[in-house]
Parts: sequence; structure tokens; C-alpha cells
Amino acid sequence: MRAIKALEVLGTLRFFSQLIKVRFFIAATILVSAFYATQSLGGAASPAQQGSRIRGTVAAVTADRRQPLLGAVVTLDGAVLQGKKLQAVSDEDGAYDFTGLIAGDYVLSVEVPGFEKYEQRMMVAIEAAVVANILLQPTALNESVTVTADENQLDKTSSSVAGQISTTTLRNAPLVNERFQDALPLLPGVVRGPDGLLNIKGARASQSGVLVSSLNVTDPVTGNAAIELPLEAVETIQVYSNPYSAEYGKFTGALTSIETRSGSNQWRYLVTNVLVRPRVREGHIVGVQSATPRIAVGGPIVKDKLFFFQGLEYRFVRTEVPSSRLPLLGRDNKLESFDSFTRVDYNVNATNRLTASFSLFPQKRDFFNLNSFNPLETTANFHQRGWFFALNEQAVFGDGGLLQSGFSVKQFDADIFGNSGEPYVIAPERRFGGWFDRQHRESRRYEWLETYNLPERRWRGRHALKLGFNVSRTSFDGRDTSAPVRIARADNTTSRLVGFSGSGELQRNNIEFAAFAQDKWNVNERVTLDLGLRLDRDQLGAGNNFAPRLGFAVLPTRSARTVIRGGVGLFYDKIPLSVGVFEQYQNFVITDYATDGVTAVGAPRLLRNVIEGDDYRHPYSIARNAQVDHEFATNFLLRLGYEERRTRRDFVVEPQLRGANDSLLLLTNDGESRYREFQVTARYRVQERRNLFLAYTRARATGDLNDFNTYFGNARDPVLRPNERSRQPFDAPNRLLFWGDIGLPFDVVVTPVVDWRSGFPFSLLDENQNYIGGRNRAGRFPSYFTLDLQATKGLTIRVPSLGIIPATFRGRAVKGRAGIKLFNLTNHWNPRDVQENIASPDFGTFYNSVRRTLRLKFEFVKF
Repeated sequence: MRAIKALEVLGTLRFFSQLIKVRFFIAATILVSAFYATQSLGGAASPAQQGSRIRGTVAAVTADRRQPLLGAVVTLDGAVLQGKKLQAVSDEDGAYDFTGLIAGDYVLSVEVPGFEKYEQRMMVAIEAAVVANILLQPTALNESVTVTADENQLDKTSSSVAGQISTTTLRNAPLVNERFQDALPLLPGVVRGPDGLLNIKGARASQSGVLVSSLNVTDPVTGNAAIELPLEAVETIQVYSNPYSAEYGKFTGALTSIETRSGSNQWRYLVTNVLVRPRVREGHIVGVQSATPRIAVGGPIVKDKLFFFQGLEYRFVRTEVPSSRLPLLGRDNKLESFDSFTRVDYNVNATNRLTASFSLFPQKRDFFNLNSFNPLETTANFHQRGWFFALNEQAVFGDGGLLQSGFSVKQFDADIFGNSGEPYVIAPERRFGGWFDRQHRESRRYEWLETYNLPERRWRGRHALKLGFNVSRTSFDGRDTSAPVRIARADNTTSRLVGFSGSGELQRNNIEFAAFAQDKWNVNERVTLDLGLRLDRDQLGAGNNFAPRLGFAVLPTRSARTVIRGGVGLFYDKIPLSVGVFEQYQNFVITDYATDGVTAVGAPRLLRNVIEGDDYRHPYSIARNAQVDHEFATNFLLRLGYEERRTRRDFVVEPQLRGANDSLLLLTNDGESRYREFQVTARYRVQERRNLFLAYTRARATGDLNDFNTYFGNARDPVLRPNERSRQPFDAPNRLLFWGDIGLPFDVVVTPVVDWRSGFPFSLLDENQNYIGGRNRAGRFPSYFTLDLQATKGLTIRVPSLGIIPATFRGRAVKGRAGIKLFNLTNHWNPRDVQENIASPDFGTFYNSVRRTLRLKFEFVKF
């Protein structure tokens, strides 16, 4: 095995050494192709529209009101401009826009007679869109001018608008675990399903894509998201339901794009979560509930040249499963992890920037599938070891072209094992024994990304062309073995014995290639089109997959306060390596028993793992949407939208129980799922930098229920049942969401979150674990309702002059914030488990609702 791995590593190094050698050849080819493409369009070159961007509004305080300023001259300066200064003039809405910028440090300034001069330094990341809304104060007030970022400003040229979570939201919102994933349900259409995974716009977790700095961070084996970052390492999170830009691919659901924080010319630090939370049971302290300290620091190593950021987080968390069926000291799952993120930015010169980042995220999750019917000894542990290294380069050419390069290596290993050696038994009342499945996985991905943004061309409007390609190599070695599982009736007699045959040794490699061309065509001031074509191909799937995309944004009125946007596109998904090794998994062996539990009914049946059609085809979805955004005033926006996505060629597991020698476990490639959503969202700005959001979503998610990860994912289901197309387990037809942050006097910030939705569906089972009636058609959980709240106050703390404290820090003032977080403030009954088996005396009883919870928050901060 070591020799094989050594040969594989050697082969990988040779493969990527060849890629590095041809990189410059391919880049040159792209440049030559771009030259001829631009010559065919004609016109003179101008700065690229698809680099970084600074935009916003200029407003002034007059008579205690905020008024947009027409004709204000906004000046942009910086070393990266090589002595040039850019200027923009605000329009009747006070809007200005600088496009085609290289990443780096800039100085934004405004001078208007009668108002204080505005001057603000800011750092712009690679291909980032920075919104800087400038509020000028009258000179008489003698106050400094402030700049605010408003990621919710009306976008008038994008065909698809991402839901965005900013670093401010990550700090102010009541996040139960203070992870960036906890903030995503603040967006309409994002819910956490009954399995604890995030479902975005009606898609399973494995159907969505996740990018960090434009590079793929999903698990190559399962397709799920597989990265952890300290909260302060995240600058912005953008969730695209239907990104019509052809540069995005390898998903059929939604895409989450994460930009990380960089250092700047100002040193910043944060120390938070220094308080340890005790575990309390019946009024007594029984150990530690959680300890989650976080530290972040960033600043210049060499001013204007070299910058550094570091985030560290240790987590020890016991999460209670408050079910009356579990003992007081046997109802906690446990998480222990260490997350580290390091980023270094280097301005090579005025036109070239290099960024290197490294993430480390080992984690131990014990008893991760604990619930009312899986007591502690029957659960599984999930231990992972992962790291992610990324190198990004950005170079601007003299004609305004922009070349962006990215290279990454991701390692993700996992072990899943039980907590008891006793035989696993599934009974109508609950599970007994120890977890039956043991997995060991080692996976690695190498990825290379090149994107070239051509200079803007003019031909019947303005064209911003983008070309690029992506090459990745993934490898997987592992082992998946299972012990027999007994299905027992209510009288404890055996109904079925599920065995497993085979070595369970797993191994598969894959090379993936993608190329795309994208044109953002501003036909005129009121019409913008996004035209794109993407090609995907890999070693697992058959054929070349071409994915055309079309998006539009139209301003129907001269006021430009209404935007109609939408589009249609074809999206091809990745094929997880776990699907690629389907025939290598152990075979199910099923033996049925008569009512006495001793007499076998027929011979044991071995189900051979067979792929229907003998090859794999990539799942794909056709997505379309239409959306209307209207600004009734500068502080009030209303959005109406409809979207629909239909996915075909999903991987579905279908058991075919026949005779002893001809039974099959068939992997079909013809599964389907469908999602439809109507959304109404309102945003009201109550204060500068403070917004309130109210959203109602009417949605329906249906599809085939025997998806691959149900039987071969992290928490395998040993009970084989026929596939059925029905409601998805996370289907929630109605959802009402309200949240926002409000600034109060004395530097107090209050962020309430109100979330109400329909309960998830459930099924009925008989004592043999067979479904009764349609799956997910027996009823729904009670409606979910929660009111969460975070309130913090700014503090200034004077460091005492004690001998144990270094003299440098004695007597200094340190800024901080302190406050509280409240979850389920109304103590609403939100059960997460239900007894579905009609043979249980507790049939129909709901369990496991999280009670009202209070937590303290304290941090030292200079961010």
C-alpha cells in the first residue's frame, strides 16, 4: 500500500510539473486569442470591467436628514494607480462607480464646500466589489466624516444577485455556535434540515458548491462542504442561487462563495469567547459545557507592501439533546476542534499581487447522530483531519487586461466508528448495541485555475469578456466495513438480518477539466446581458458537458429605481468519488425470518452492486428565475421573485430483491428533484449601516429519496427500501423571516432574529421497518418558531498597573464589547424527533426541543 501511495504521489508531482510547464504557454494562447477576439469586436481598449470595483453613494446630512448629492467629485488615488488619479461624478441618486481596479490599497476622497473633507483608506481584495457609501457632515458640526459599507445597495447591472453576509453580521447576529455556517439561514431559502446539514434553495448539501477565494473546498468523496474557518477570518459570504456567469460550475443546487480577511496597514486584533460555560444539570454544575476562545490579529509586515492575518480558534463544545428519553448525563454530543487560518498578501509591484493562505481544521465529533432513538452507546463518532493551501496571483497588463491565477491543495481525511462492540439492533422503540459501520477515508485535491479578463470593448454597447479554465486532480483511498445489523420486531424476534460481504477496500482517482467564456454586455444604460458557455469533462463521467447560460438586467423606467432581472441556465454537477467506487463497497446480504424469529424464509440473498448502464453521467439542472427589485426610497427596497430548478440524472440507490443469486443493489442515474420558490423580501434602513429585513418564502422541494449519501454517506442507513419520489425531508412550504441590527444610545447594538416556518414532513413505519403509505406523507412536525436576540455594548477597559502585566500595557485603554445572546426567547416547542413506528407504545410522540438558552458574550476588539 505504501508503495502504491508513493507511486501515486510521484505521478501527481509529475502531472502538475507538466501543468506548470505549460501554464505560460496556455496563458500566452489565451492572450493571443483574446487579442484576435477584441480586434474582431473593434474599438479602443479601456480598463477591464471585471477586476475589482469600488462603488457607492455620496450623501450629506442636512437638517438631520440624509440627502443624496448630485455632482460630487469622488477621487480615487493609490500606489497601484502609478501616479494617476481616477475621478467619478455622483449622479442624481448620489451614486458613483470605479471599475476595473487591481487589488490593493486605495485612498477615496471627496471635497464639497460646506462639508468636512472626506478621506478614507481602504483595501480592495482580488475581484472584490467594495461598497463605500459616503456620508458628509456639515463643517459646523466639526465631526469626522464616516464611510459605511452597504452590501444591500440596489445592483442595476447584475442578472443574479447573491445573498450576502458581511463581517458585521457575523459579529452582531446571534449565532448559536459562532460559525459562519450559522449565519446562512439568515438568507431566505436557506434552512438547516433534520440531519443538521444546510439545504440551500431546496438542494441537498452534496448538490451545492463551496468556494474559498474562488477555489473548490468541498469533500471530494461525499461532495459536502468540508472546511472550517475561524469566524474573524471570513470577510464576506455570498450565496448564489442561480449564478449565470459561466465561470461557476460543478453544482446543481446553489453556490456559496467565501472571501477571507486580509491584513492592512493598520494593526487589528480580537480576543473573544474567553468565558467558559459550565454544564448544568438539575441546578448542579457537572463539568464544562463549552470553551471556545478565539484570537485574531492582522497588520502590515512591510507597510504598503506585505500584510499578514492570523485567526485561531479552539472549540470544546458539548451540545445537549434535551430529550426525555435520554439520561441526564447521556444526552450530549461532543465537539473538539482547532481551526487556524493564515493569510499573507504581497504587493509585488503596482500591477502584480500575490496572496498565500493556509487553513488547518482537525475536528472530533463524538456521538454525532445522537437523538431520542439513538442513545449514546449506539451512535457514531466522526473524526476528521483537513488542511487547505491556496496561492492566488493577480496581474494587470498595460492594455487593462487582468490575469488571475490560482493553485490549491486540499487534504481531507475522515474516520467514522462506533462506541460499543455490541451487535447493532433496530427495534420499533429505539436502537440498541453499537454503531455497525466503520469508515476510513483519505482524499486529496490539486486544483489549478486561470482566468483572463479582457479589456473592455465597445461594439453596440460595452463588452466585458472573461475567459478561463480549471484543472483538478482528486484521489481517494479508504475502507468501509460494516458488521451485521438485526431488525427486531416489537416482541424482540428477528425480522431481518442485514449482513455485508466483501473487503470494503476503496480507491479511485479523477482528473477534471473545465473551460468557460463569459460576456457581460451592457447594451445601453438600461439593458445588461450575461452570455456564457461552460465546458466540463472528467474521467468518471461520459462525454463533454456544455452548459449555456443567459441572464439579463433591465431598468424599465428612467428613474432607475426598478430593476427586472433573471435568466436561464444549465448547470452540471460533480460526481463524488464515493459514487465512483460504488462497485467496490461491500455487498448487502439479506436474510428474512418467519414470525418466530428463528426460521429463515428462503436462502440469504446477496445484492451485487451494479451500475445501470455501466457508466456514469453527470447530474444536471436547468434553472430559471425572474425577479423585480424596486426602491421606493433610498432606505426602502422591495423584492419579488420566482425561481424554479429541475435536476435530472441524480444518483439513486434501488434494491431489487429477487432470488439468492440474482438480487441487485442498482445504482441508477435517472433520479430527479425539483424546487420551486416564490419570495417577497423587504429591506428598510433604519439608521446608517443598520438594516431590517422581512422575507416570506413559499416553496416546494420534491425528489427521489434514495439518494446515494443516504446509504453510503457518513451516517449510513442499513435498511434497504424501494425508492420513492416525494417531498424532500427538508421541505418547508412556508417561511417568514425577520432580522436586523439596531443601534441604540450608549454604543448598544441589538440584533433580533424571528424565524417561523412549516414543520418538516415525516413518514410512518411498521415493526419490520417498512414504510406505511407514501414516504414523507404521514404528516409534519409542529410549526417551527424561534425568537433569538443578541445585545452588546461597547466598553473601554483600563488595564490595571499590576506587576504581572508588562509595563508597555499598564494603564492603557482597551476597547471591548460585552453582552448577552438569547435563543428561543419564547421557549416555543420545536421538537426535532418523532416516534414514527406504529408498533411503539409512544407512537406519534414528539421529542427533543431546544429550551430557552442564555449565553454571555465578551470580547476585546480593535477591528
